[in-house]
Amino acid sequence: MGSTTKLEMDSTAETVTFGRTLVDGEPIDDGLTFPKDSPTVELLATATTPLFSNPQLGEYGAGLVTPEETDGAYTRGLGIFPPGADGPAEHVHPNYDETFEVVEGEFVIQLPGESRTLTAGESVTVETGTPHAFRNESESYASCIIEARPAGRLGDVIALLFGLAHDGKLTESGRPSFLQAMVMADEMGDDTVFTSPPPVVQNVLATVFSPIGRLLGYRATYPEYEDEAFWNARVEQLPDLS
Repeated sequence: MGSTTKLEMDSTAETVTFGRTLVDGEPIDDGLTFPKDSPTVELLATATTPLFSNPQLGEYGAGLVTPEETDGAYTRGLGIFPPGADGPAEHVHPNYDETFEVVEGEFVIQLPGESRTLTAGESVTVETGTPHAFRNESESYASCIIEARPAGRLGDVIALLFGLAHDGKLTESGRPSFLQAMVMADEMGDDTVFTSPPPVVQNVLATVFSPIGRLLGYRATYPEYEDEAFWNARVEQLPDLS
């Protein structure tokens, strides 16, 4: 891959560029540029999955500890979000606690009755069933470690949404289509539930429309998005900096 070769040859550079969207092996956007010794790069170098990207929203993610490594006790990943990223709409996780630990930059965590701004080194744990949302209101990229305990299906959700983004199957606002969302709600309702519309309404809609979605080929997971080769072919990975 030409871009990786260039980075490897320029060993004296103080920064590293990665995460660019690849088409036929060639980068088509700017990707990410971080200092080589930044905590984000140091963490990413330890990732146990490829770097995922959502080119539509400019978001990135990678697994640091997979559920398989802990027998489902927990999972941990690194998320990188661009300036002004809204993050997901308010939601709850019915079966696990979720901890956010800021690595670089700052995040606003919205909790019932309060809004917290976290900076590097600060963390918050959102207990099971607590409505929450998060966003990056700053003017720079921000990264955080996200841990689910016990392990949920966070990795599956990220792979699905980011994969759909690469295939041009999200709406202009970066959401899945209605029928895709109904299949997800039906199969992943035990992992993530959005607070609007009310969950009872979502359940009725999912019960009615998810069978139609499946008949039309929609799935909650797609094998290609679980394949490392998919991401290595579409996202410029962090080069070896050792």
